[in-house]
This record gives sequence, C-alpha cells and structure tokens, in this order.
Amino acid sequence: MQPDKNKALIYDDNCPLCKAYSGAFVKGGFLKEENRTSFSKVNMRQFNIDWNRARHEIPLINLQTGEVKYGVDALVDILTQKFSCIKNIMKINWLNWFFRKLYKLVSYNRKIIVAAAEPTFPAVDCTPDYSFKWRWLLIFVCYSLSNIFIVTSTDTVFNFFNTCVSPWYATCWMIIPSLLSLLTAKKTATDIHAHASVTATVTGFLLLVAVNFLKYFYKPTYFFYLLLLVILIITAKQIAKRYTFIKHNMVS
Repeated sequence: MQPDKNKALIYDDNCPLCKAYSGAFVKGGFLKEENRTSFSKVNMRQFNIDWNRARHEIPLINLQTGEVKYGVDALVDILTQKFSCIKNIMKINWLNWFFRKLYKLVSYNRKIIVAAAEPTFPAVDCTPDYSFKWRWLLIFVCYSLSNIFIVTSTDTVFNFFNTCVSPWYATCWMIIPSLLSLLTAKKTATDIHAHASVTATVTGFLLLVAVNFLKYFYKPTYFFYLLLLVILIITAKQIAKRYTFIKHNMVS
C-alpha cells in the first residue's frame, strides 16, 4: 500500500529522537519524503496547528481537509495504513490509556532519551514544558531497568571468573550522580539523574547482551574484554554528549 500523499507529518528537527522515528516512517513506506516536514520549515500560518499542543504531541495534517491530529492519534493514523489491527487495539481502554501515558513519558523526555549537544535550529524551539512528574517517572523506570541489567550481567561475569563478590555492589554507581546532584539547582539535579539513568540503561543492556553472548556463543575471555572496551567507549561518548547538554541547559 502506498502512503497517503494527502497527509503531512510535522516533526521537531532539534530533537534527534523525532528525526529518527519520523525518518523511519519514510523508510518504512508510511510517509513520502515530501510529506515529512520540520517545524523550522513549515509555514505555521498555512495550517491550523495548535503550536502549544504541537510542542508536546507531533501533528499530522490532512492536506485536503485541514484536519490536524496530534500525538498517539497521529501515529495510529500513520501506522494503520499497513497495520489495520492497530485501530482495534486502541479500542481496548486499558491499552489506549497505557499507550497515551507512554507517549507522554517519551514526549516530555524526548530530548533526554536521545540528547543532542545543542539545538540545530535554535530559532525554532519546540521543547515541551518541563515536567518534574514525567522526568522523575523516567528516572524511576531507567534506574530500575539499568540496575536489573547491571546486576544480572555482573552476576554472570562474577560467576564466570569464579569470584564471590555480590553483584549488588554494582549498583553503587548511583552514588556518583547522587553526589553531583547535591551541588546544583533542583532542575539541573533532576536532569543529572535523568541523563545518568538513561546512560546506565543503555550501558546495562549492552553489558547484558555481551555477557550472554559470551555465555552461550563464544568462550575466549579476550573477546569479552574487547566487547567491554566497545561498551566503555559508547558509554564515555554518551557521558560527554550529555555533560555538554546539561551544561548548555543549566539553570542556576
């Protein structure tokens, strides 16, 4: 099925996550390239777009009728072009509720989940309102996931090397962001925890993949050390990028 040429998706080109998933829609055949437009290029006066709502929920415009759908409704409209079952799934009340809450969690934290060092188009700021509620929910989710990944993977590593150290000692990494956050204002402290938790989740997941690869597919320890080095480089790059992001957005 060809994508509907009468619908245009408007995305935040200062947001790496928005660029990634809207670009995936084009590659997946859900949108034509010309029907994916950034906020820095769109003529806001031409379309009846609620700017404040659009900062929080991505808008999809029907170019024929002028109707605008936002957020989950916009994504459902796009995805049902190939997956008609999604409309039926969204009729289930608790699933509809869950996906709308999940969308808010991602939307309010989208520039934390995938951080850019600085905005590409600083004149067009589509950043959603700051929400401590959604920020701390992200922190709770990511701290929980990261520690599950880290404890599970270090437990496998310690068993592999026949050590008696408890894998729970690995959770002591949280001391570092906790100490750093004590030296800053409330918003910056919250963002330190958010960036640290997201980075730890990515690192923990990669570490879990590495130890399971070692456990089930490949035995030589030198290969595991190589994987650890790659994970360390990825983590260091994430920390450097997120430090720049926090410094750029620091509020005294």
